Amino acid sequence: MNARPWLLGGLAIPRAVLEDVARHGIESHPSEACGLLSGPASEPLTITAGRRVPNLADRYHALDPETFPRTSQNAYVIDGLLMQKALREGDAHGEPVKVIYHSHCDVGAYFSKEDQVVAAPDGVPVLPVAYLVTSVRAGGVVDDHKLFVFADGAWVEAPFTVTG
Repeated sequence: MNARPWLLGGLAIPRAVLEDVARHGIESHPSEACGLLSGPASEPLTITAGRRVPNLADRYHALDPETFPRTSQNAYVIDGLLMQKALREGDAHGEPVKVIYHSHCDVGAYFSKEDQVVAAPDGVPVLPVAYLVTSVRAGGVVDDHKLFVFADGAWVEAPFTVTG
């Protein structure tokens, strides 16, 4: 049995959590927003909370544009220490991080090649999470949300339901 069933998709995300993800994307546009979704370990396919986190892409780009050529308009970077702490504390408190979300600005909800390389640089996922991508268009329009998981050696779209 999979100790982290959310890695297969089929998550239930409350409408209020998904609406906050959308608001975060709208507020951040034309930069990408990013954050974490978590839920009880006892209900592995249930999301109950979202947490916005800073997108550090512009800081990384300013410090080293050769290594980090992308800015927050087309990339996101989550602080590694923050991520590890969130994973550790979530597991310790029975509320694991199950999803990393980010928005795409004016290009649609898809898991880009860059997203795939960051999530699995050696062809193996780095973190035990699924990925939610939200499409945000100019003018404050969110037109799609898609969930992605790693299955059979590839990133694929996975189903999720909106609850409440």
